[in-house]
Amino acid sequence: MHFEIAAVSKLGQSVAMRAATEWLASHTDERTLSLADLAARQLSKPTQRAKLDTLIQHIGHQVTEQLEPVLERFPEDEIAASLAAVEVALESVDLSDSALLADDADPEVLAQRIRRSLPRADLGRCYDIALDQSCRFLVQIIRHLPSFQPRALAEVLSRATAQTALLEDVLARLPRTSLYAPQGTDNDDEFRDEYLRYIARTYDRLELLGLSMKNRPRLALSVAYLSLTVSGEKREHREWFGGLERAEHSGVRVESALASRTFVRGEAGSGKTTLLDWLAITAARGGFVGNLHTWNGLIPFPLRLRAHADSPLPARPEELVTGLLRGIMPAGWVHRVMKAGKGLLLVDGVDEVPPAKRHGVREWLRELMSAFPEAKVVVTARPAAADAKWLAELDFSSVVLEQMSPTDVKVFLQRWHEAAGATEETQRRLMSQLDSREHLRSLASSPLLCAMLCALNLGRVSELPQNRMELYAAALTMLLDLRDAERGIARILTTSDKTVLLRDLAWRLTLGGRSQLPTTKVREHIARKVRCMPNVDRVSDEIVTHLLERSGVVREPVPGQVDFVHRTFQEYLAGEEAMQDGQIETLISHAHLDSWLQTIVLACGHGQRTQVSELLTEVLDRAEREPRHARRLRLLAGACMETVRDLDTAVHDRIDQVIKTQLVPPRSTRETASLATIGHRILKYLPRTLAALSEPVARATVRSAALAGSSEAMELLARYAKDDRWWVQEEIARAWAHFDPQRYAEDVLADAPLSGGEIFVSATRMLPHLGALRHRTSVELWLPDHEPKRDLTFATEIDDLRYLRTYVVGHADLSPLSSCDHLEVLFLYGAERYLGTDQLPHTLTYLGLYQSELWHDIGFMRDRPFLDVELSQVADDCDLGTLAEMPGLHTFSCRNWKSYGPLAGLPNVQRLRITDGQAPIDLSGLPALPDVGIVILRSAYVIDLRALAGRSVRLDLSRRQRHLGLDELGPGVTINWAS
Repeated sequence: MHFEIAAVSKLGQSVAMRAATEWLASHTDERTLSLADLAARQLSKPTQRAKLDTLIQHIGHQVTEQLEPVLERFPEDEIAASLAAVEVALESVDLSDSALLADDADPEVLAQRIRRSLPRADLGRCYDIALDQSCRFLVQIIRHLPSFQPRALAEVLSRATAQTALLEDVLARLPRTSLYAPQGTDNDDEFRDEYLRYIARTYDRLELLGLSMKNRPRLALSVAYLSLTVSGEKREHREWFGGLERAEHSGVRVESALASRTFVRGEAGSGKTTLLDWLAITAARGGFVGNLHTWNGLIPFPLRLRAHADSPLPARPEELVTGLLRGIMPAGWVHRVMKAGKGLLLVDGVDEVPPAKRHGVREWLRELMSAFPEAKVVVTARPAAADAKWLAELDFSSVVLEQMSPTDVKVFLQRWHEAAGATEETQRRLMSQLDSREHLRSLASSPLLCAMLCALNLGRVSELPQNRMELYAAALTMLLDLRDAERGIARILTTSDKTVLLRDLAWRLTLGGRSQLPTTKVREHIARKVRCMPNVDRVSDEIVTHLLERSGVVREPVPGQVDFVHRTFQEYLAGEEAMQDGQIETLISHAHLDSWLQTIVLACGHGQRTQVSELLTEVLDRAEREPRHARRLRLLAGACMETVRDLDTAVHDRIDQVIKTQLVPPRSTRETASLATIGHRILKYLPRTLAALSEPVARATVRSAALAGSSEAMELLARYAKDDRWWVQEEIARAWAHFDPQRYAEDVLADAPLSGGEIFVSATRMLPHLGALRHRTSVELWLPDHEPKRDLTFATEIDDLRYLRTYVVGHADLSPLSSCDHLEVLFLYGAERYLGTDQLPHTLTYLGLYQSELWHDIGFMRDRPFLDVELSQVADDCDLGTLAEMPGLHTFSCRNWKSYGPLAGLPNVQRLRITDGQAPIDLSGLPALPDVGIVILRSAYVIDLRALAGRSVRLDLSRRQRHLGLDELGPGVTINWAS
């Protein structure tokens, strides 16, 4: 490292000396003299020569500062050889006025002249960059140092300070060319702004599925976005108060669960694409709040994998920018963004590429993560396409989008009807039917199905569907026929003709493992199919245009490519075509593939008894022959029971037996997500009591019931709630987020023993119903970021509040908390400033306060029984002596601190956490800590450990971070590598 710096500094001084020599040589014969001889000839006083030396040294330092960040990525031996070669080249080059004018004073031309005059073996990229930069500095220095007569040199040097400032400004504005910026970075900011405006305009649109293409109102996604909840395990969690944060979570809003690398899984229509679009436009506008506020400033790169189903993935980062803007993008811009940790890669639809290609997607992600380890990445897929561990080795957290809660459904219905311009009466009619009809409530479990119900309701359908098959059929009928008929638009095809054509197209796509086709191919397929339809006399071009413009089922998302407006329509129609065409064997042969799961489930809803019985019998037979696919095939058979209308008794009994003996009860919570594919019918297979089950199996059984999300599920959970085992009660409490909060509190939680009387609350809507919990003794309140608080008086209404974590805004007054006599843990963040800190209750032992203003006074903590404290950045004048007056303080966390010197006064601290977001951490100012001290480093990507060499300390580090001086640490340092 020091060898590299010395080499760069030597080149910087050489550039300065060469420029100064040209500056002082007024005659050709003087160019052969050394700089010292030139100075002696023209300067008589030692003080004048000293000023010249100072000026040259300062110029050399400026050049060195500019060169260091450009060359630091190269190996030291390569830097030394390359820079020595550049010095030799600069010594011999002609820099006279006539020579520079011949080069048009262009440093690029000068560099090329040097290469031609000094042919040599290729020294690599480091030599090229150093030579190009040196030529830029030489030309700029020579051009900006003032011309003079020899007698005026002393006067010029007397103004050396002004000359130095001028050159410093000139050199600072030179574009830094490098491997990642071959043409400099002058236009980066302008292009970034233009790109972000493009993203915000393009993606800020929410399509209302269920309305035809011509009748869809434009709705801003940024306004209508509905945050959904997720369950899963967050790998990159922050250690709130020594690990009190729950690694597993359920009912958490997805924005709060996102980590630097997150794999989001969700069923069809669960909102995966909408989530990524919202992330893109929010990043483009810098509008993140709460846990995601650190994502402001990121540059989003949305990528639809369906567009690469039959084409290569982007081979270069620049290909992540699509559309017309790519033509004006500065060279290497995406590389620079990603390398700086400012990229937000949004990869949508792993399930929409063929199974054989998904390994390539993962390897592509691995390569990207290796090249750009600091980039944020969110990837989506259907659960059947990849399990939670699919990206685990790349350090991705995995979460699953949950079904919409009753509250979510109400909000969605309101926003949909407002966007569609529907009357309040129309909305009330649908809400009334949902309240009175259980099967409709079970259908309204995802944004897609909710949108279909809304559209059918808007179309004045008197009787809404009874099940999913009827819902899809009614939606297709409405889209293909009713809308145009009501508006008096002439039909060129009957509804049945359109269905036949779309079925054929859907089957071709599914059979080929594709989600879209070139428009030319679609025309060819339609033309062939029309020849088999004697009552259709339109040409294929006219038919394709009509389907794209009027059907609302297929579309042309980009010019030249056609796909179905939603994957579900493709699966529904492909399943119908398979049964119409007798493709039972084809379905059986693909039954183990996740991409065929929904097609086969929906095909069973279209099939006759003999067809369905044959299909399911063969699926179960395959499960017995192929142990590797057994669980997936058995789950498929169980899932098909949702849509089957008629089935041989023997086959039905066989499936029943398989579910009872081989699938239920689930052995662990890992199996519950796949078991949910069977749907609400799983409830009849779950045991009525948990008494005979081990605790892990009982816990998984509770979660399976909760995922059903119906009234029957609530009745079963009420039975389970009597089991007093700790993990069972934890799952019972978590399930609260999936149901109507009042009904669940009264019917399930009222007499539940809870986990030692503790209840975990994750949403404000649950608070009014805490009174129904008769065995409650303490409340742990962890509110989501999208429910920010300006006033903390709500906490005073919870008499047994023990734990409070919430996002606050503005100047937050903490004095209301003085009456919270049981509050032990308090973590608040987001405020500009906290007021009334001296009113905090004396029961607190864990305190975390993050504010945007600097802390000038922390005297309120004096003589408090805190065990663990987290503080945001303190001001230089903040007296930290208070910390020494807290004898019980065990763990201390500081974020964005500029100086760690005051930490030497912590007498009893055994754990020290240092976090600085994405900024590098330099521990050079860290005082010597006791041998028992633990330094825990989180969040930062670059950590300079060299100051710890020779010390005795234990470190918690992440392999995803970049550590400087790791090999210099002595034997007294022990490292725990976190995942």
